[in-house]
Amino acid sequence: MDRSFEVLNTILQGEHMAIEQYQACIDTLSDGPLRNHLTSILTDHKNHATRLAYHIQTNGGHVREGAGVIGKIENWKQRILNLGKENPEAMLDRLYNGEDKGLARAVQYSERNLSIAEKELLEPIFADEHDHLKQLQKIKEGLYFH
Repeated sequence: MDRSFEVLNTILQGEHMAIEQYQACIDTLSDGPLRNHLTSILTDHKNHATRLAYHIQTNGGHVREGAGVIGKIENWKQRILNLGKENPEAMLDRLYNGEDKGLARAVQYSERNLSIAEKELLEPIFADEHDHLKQLQKIKEGLYFH
């Protein structure tokens, strides 16, 4: 059972990284459609983190909160980039790439290491993450390339 908690905590850490990345971008945006879309995705990531933490705790595991060292480095990089008022297309590209890589790692890690029941817990989370990728692509195409 310890191995599954390690895997779920790693996926939880990825959710915390996503939360920090989205929050850093949202903090630089004024009110408007882009900020609203990114806030909606941020809310999903927060819900995913809560769901994962709850599962770990209620099944006897210990929750590791936060994004870890790599997440802290990425957060600082994001904040430094935002000092120069990064353009929205580059911001969306970075969010998309982070979401895509994070999802791919989480799916691969879960496939190799989790039980069927634990994979079922992750199915709606992974479905949301796929939707985030579609949303980010549509936002980019709709807002910036017409």
